[in-house]
This record gives sequence, C-alpha cells and structure tokens, in this order.
Amino acid sequence: MFWIVLKSRGFTSLLFFIGAIHVLAQPMVNFKEDFQYEIKEAQGDIKVDGLLDDEAWDATPKGGDFWQKVPYFQEGANPRTEFMLTYDEDYLYIAAKCFQKEEIIIRSLKRDEYWDNDGIAIILDPLNAKINSTLFGTSAVGVQWDAVRSETLGLSADWSNKWFVETHITDSLWTAEFAIPFKILRYNKGNPTWGMNFVRNITARNEYHNWTSVPEGFWPPNAAFAGALNWDQSPEPKKGNYNIIPYAVSGLNTSVDQDPSFDYDLGLDAKVAVTSAVNLDLTVNPDFSQVEVDQLVTNLTRFNIGLPERRNFFLENADVFAGFGTDGVRPFFSRRIGLDENLRAVPIIYGARLTGDLSPDVRIGVMNVQSGANEDGFGQNQSAVSLKKQFGRSYIQGLFLNRESTGNRENSSSNYGRNLSLEGAYLSDDGQQLVYLGLHNSMKEGQDANGYFVNLGGALRNQTWEFNLDNVLFQKSYYADMGFTARINNYDAVRDTTIRVGYQSSDASLHWRYRPVGGVVASHTVRFTNLSIADEDWNFNEQSNSLSYSASFRNTMEMQVRGNFNRQRLLFPFGFTDAEPLPAGVYQSTDVSVSIDSDERKALAVGVEGRIGGFYNGNIRSFRVDANYRVQPWGNFGLGYQWNDLSFPDPYGEARITALLSRVEIGFTRNLLWANIFQFVDQSDYVGINSRLIWRFSPMSDIFLVYVDNYDLIPGLNDSRSLTNNNRALLFKINYWY
Repeated sequence: MFWIVLKSRGFTSLLFFIGAIHVLAQPMVNFKEDFQYEIKEAQGDIKVDGLLDDEAWDATPKGGDFWQKVPYFQEGANPRTEFMLTYDEDYLYIAAKCFQKEEIIIRSLKRDEYWDNDGIAIILDPLNAKINSTLFGTSAVGVQWDAVRSETLGLSADWSNKWFVETHITDSLWTAEFAIPFKILRYNKGNPTWGMNFVRNITARNEYHNWTSVPEGFWPPNAAFAGALNWDQSPEPKKGNYNIIPYAVSGLNTSVDQDPSFDYDLGLDAKVAVTSAVNLDLTVNPDFSQVEVDQLVTNLTRFNIGLPERRNFFLENADVFAGFGTDGVRPFFSRRIGLDENLRAVPIIYGARLTGDLSPDVRIGVMNVQSGANEDGFGQNQSAVSLKKQFGRSYIQGLFLNRESTGNRENSSSNYGRNLSLEGAYLSDDGQQLVYLGLHNSMKEGQDANGYFVNLGGALRNQTWEFNLDNVLFQKSYYADMGFTARINNYDAVRDTTIRVGYQSSDASLHWRYRPVGGVVASHTVRFTNLSIADEDWNFNEQSNSLSYSASFRNTMEMQVRGNFNRQRLLFPFGFTDAEPLPAGVYQSTDVSVSIDSDERKALAVGVEGRIGGFYNGNIRSFRVDANYRVQPWGNFGLGYQWNDLSFPDPYGEARITALLSRVEIGFTRNLLWANIFQFVDQSDYVGINSRLIWRFSPMSDIFLVYVDNYDLIPGLNDSRSLTNNNRALLFKINYWY
C-alpha cells in the first residue's frame, strides 16, 4: 500500500493512493451465477400459519446449503436451513425450515429487535442494482423485523411496513411463513431477476448463516452479495395502491409556566404508490408522541452530536436526501425539520415526499414540509429535490435544498438558506473498492459570499484488511440550515458566544481481522486510526491517533483495549468545570481504556468500561457499567450508570459528570408491549420518565398510552440542586393503517 504523507504548518494528513487498489483487491464470487433460485407461481392457496402444510408448498422447489458467516467463514452451515418461495397475484410467500436442537433464545418480544434472537430474515433487492436492499425477518416466536439498507447510510430498522408472518416450534426445528404484499415492494416492470439472500441467527451457538458465501469483512444485508431470484414471469406492478393512517390523540398536559390543560388533535399520514417503484408519503398535522424518546448521552467533546431520526414520515428511501456529505457534515438532516433557527421545536403543518426509482438506474426524491410559526411569529417552508443516476453500483447524484421563512418575516434574522450538492462515487461490483467526491455550496441571506465544503475519500477492503479515508474541506461561510455540522461552531467561554471556524480534516483508519477456526476466541481485530485537523489557513488544530485490540469470544463475550494519543489546540477558552475555563493554546494527552461485555446469552448480561489518563492539561477517570436482566421471552430490566471525573490544575477546577439510565420492557404478547425509560443526566440538568403502553390491535395499527414526566435540576446553595417539573403529560393516541 502506498501512502502520501503531507505536512503543512504542523498539520499532518493521510491521503491514500489509488494504486493501493490492486494490493487489497481479491477475486470474488459471481453471486448471481453461483446462487440462483427459480420462483414459480403458487399451485393453490396458502394460509399463513407457520405450519407449511398447504399443498402449494409440496410443489415448490427447496433451497438451502447455507454458508456459515460467524464465528468463522466456512461452507456447509450446520444445522441445516431450507427455504421455499412462491407467489400469487398479491403476495410474495416465503417459507423457512430452521433445524435446531439447541435451546431457542428470545431476548425480546419488541418489534425490530432481530439480531439478539433466534431468527431468519430474507434480504431483497427487487431492482437488482446491488445498492439498496429491503429486509424482512422474524424471530422464532413470530416477532417481526423489517429494515432497509443503503450504501450511503447503512442499515436502518426504523422503517416499518405492513406484512405478515407466523412461526411454529417443534422439538427438532422451527418453521416460519411470510406473506409480503407486492404493493410494499419497490420494483420495475419486466425485471425477471431480483437480488436475494438470507441470514439466520442461532443464538445458542453464537452463529450466523447466509445463503450466499458472503466473504469475511462484509455483512449479508449488503446487496452486492445477493444471489439471484429468477421469476418464471416478472410480477406486474400494482396499481391504485395506497395506505391511509389517520390518528387521534388527546391528553392532559401541565408545564412550569402553564395551567393544566386537556388537549386533543387529529392528523393523517398516507402512502400512495405512484408506480411500483415510486412512493408518495403525505402527512397532515403529524404527531410523534408515540416515537421512542431519545437516549441522552454524556458529551465530553467541544462539539454537538447528532441523534438518529425515528419519525416514520422521513424514513422510507431516507438515503435519497440524507445520503449526501459525510458523517460529520450532512447537508440534509431530517432532525432539523420541526425546529426553528434557534433549535426550538415547532409543529409541522403538512409534509409531502415523492421518492423512489424512475428506472433501475435513476432514483429521485422531491419533498416539501411546512412548519408552523414559532414564538417569534414566523414558520419555515423546507424543500428538497434529489436526483441520482447509477452506473452499475457507481453513481452521480445531485441535491437542492431550500429553507424559506414564512409568516412574520421581519422577525426572522435569516429569511432563506439554500444548498446545492453534487457527488459521485465509484463502487466496485465486488464491494472491495470505493472512491467518492462531493462538492457542496450554500447561499444564505446576510452572507457576503457563498460557502462551500468538499469531501473526498474512499475505502479498500478484503477478507482480512480494511482501509478507510475521509477528507473534508469546510469553509466557515458554509451553512446547512436543513443539515448537521458537527464541529463548525466553537464556543468561547470568556465571551459566552459561538464562533464559526472553517477547517480541513483527514480521517483515516486501517484494521486487520483474523478469525481462527478453533479456540475460545472467535475473532481478533487490530485497528489504527488517525484524525488530523487544520483550520482554513492550514494552521494546526487537532491530531488524534488511536491503536486498539479487540477480541470476540465464541460465547459472545467481547473485550477491547485502546490507547489514545491526542494533541489539540483550543482556539478559544473552553470550560469543562464551573471554574475558570482552559485558556486557548495547545494541549497534549494520552489515555487508555478497557471494556468487557459478558456473555449476552445469559439471563444477566453485564458490560463495563474504564478510562484513565490525560485530558487536555488535566486528567480523566471514567467508568461505565450496563446491566440487563432478561426473563425469556417477555421481560428486559436494564440499568446503566456513567461516572466521569475531570481534574485540572488550579485555577481550572474539577468536575464530576454522571448519568443514569434505566430501561424496562415487558412484552405481555408480541402485540402488547410496555416500554419504560428513566434518564438522569446531570450535564444536561435533566431528569425524565417516558412510559409507553403499545397495543398493536391490527397489523401496523396501534393504540398508545404515553406518560411523560420531565424535570430540570435547579442549582441551589452549597452546590445543592433541586428538581423542578417542566413538563408532565398523559397522552392517548390511536392510529389505524387502512
């Protein structure tokens, strides 16, 4: 491998040379030729009950001969898995026989909790483009899991849709029977071959099996490694398909500055299949009270962090808009919708999203959302247009964003913000090589000049090695009113203000993985990372190196040791304590962390992590413990605690930062769940309780009873603090999927 090391004014950057491609690249299997299944129309009716006793299955060919993926790669997975597929006018049917004599382990009856249970899932790429996939899975007791995977955003289980599955357990095997409506699948007319794979979990053995021979270093949801599902006649697109999801919500609300009030509201969500591959999502006056509350985290950095999107309206085909930029900079980040320019929550009046595939190689997205007025009297209209052209697995894509203030515009400090993005990426068919380039421009009222940022990078990987590189050049005049920027805003503790500073960063990582065939250790991984950052003038800002070793054991135990070597320049005074802030200047430190997670198959699972060493010009000691007690299959009782001790030389003080998180989930049945979360985060001066009782009385139709109780920690005398309630609500919501 060739490396170019550039030094400029103390700033070190690692760039990778494309000549390294031939060093890591290795020949791969032609999955579409070596793994094929011929699907034929059902000869008779099928009742989805998990028994597989319908006559239609007798005439259906069987597939099998899975490969073992974890704990090590080998042909001929044992125990055996068999599958069958057939279809009628409305449904794709999948049957699976999962032979198993070990104890069936079910850790949760909560929907979309798949990887921790015994289960099986099908991976579908209906467009056969090797880029995106849709996954439908079930645990051995019939709890559903559905997810989508994109090359740019990875795997997301927050997407959900309406389909059916039932299972049946015997002494020697368990069976599953799926019915997936064609109307929820996005495919093109006349396409006789879809991509397909399976992944099966056998938790007692800590094993994962795949239908195709997905190589080391890659994970089965990646559509690049799907086999071929060959249709005897390609399914016809469905016309007039739509889903209407009205909701009604009412409840009693109290807050610190308002009298108790009884409120009610109505709203509507809808999904309309414009074509079999293009979908229209509509929402009017949406309410997200049923969405799981965010888990707050302790932040020991100088910069803000992003939380994942959970609102269903924004999830389908999310990569069309959110798949631009890089992890630290996203021109579009849907969590910003429903917030004003001061990050205060405002209601959404309506929203519309048109997303999907015009053809196997053209992908589009059009969105418009109108937010209501905030306390200053102005709302926001936010629009996005995206177009993506694929060349095999490679692509070119463009994005236009527009935020426009509405209502009383005189009170708005910025009436508009607009962004343009153009990106291209080369992805090899075997998944081993990636090179990408992104150019991004912003236009904002009140800015003398347009701003831009550029991201350039790539990845090389094979069964043993993986190398990743991401370079960013970010101007301080680049604004992302509808996006997320992690480190552009620098806080000046002396002047109590935030200052925008552009930067240039290079983030590189190299890791090596080895999976022994025998022994107690399932895999060894050594990883080296380097992060180098300079300001816009190439002055040194930060350099961080880390070296880690991790071991995964066959009993699911995990262990990691990591050393961090940091050199940072504070551009402005910044405080981690209530004492005098650290002055601007260069700081150098080293720390070591160790983490151990116990056998997750046991009823009681515990994870601990400790960190000790330098922190700027002081020291850090931190400790984390997470414990979960499981009562199979209905109960999970979790408790987590974080403790961070920061000490600096005089006069910069010391601080104790703690957090407590408790989760309790009780599944009375797979359609009736009680989920509770309690959080105490003293860094945020926050204590909160969120309790949700969820009854799925019909597929994708739910009744929610939600209790919310949030408190602020108010400073008092002698470092004491008192609790003050800022919001309490009891909400009842019902939505029906028609």
